[in-house]
Amino acid sequence: MDIWSKLFNYSSAALGAILLVVVFIVLSNAEDGMLTVEGLQHLEEPLTSFYHFILPFFYLWIPLALFIFGRFLVRLFKK
Repeated sequence: MDIWSKLFNYSSAALGAILLVVVFIVLSNAEDGMLTVEGLQHLEEPLTSFYHFILPFFYLWIPLALFIFGRFLVRLFKK
């Protein structure tokens, strides 16, 4: 496995773990098993700031994924 694949795998795992924690935080605010807009109003500001924080990491992750996919296609059809 080369450096690009390792970087993609580890960054994917990190982003997935971060988003899983965010989902657990949101789901912990369910009232009687239901998520409502009113029940999540107090999380609006933290989730918005988290979104603005994580967005550049996704902007770096997407070109890396496209590069690895393009490299896969070139190697697949090169034969």
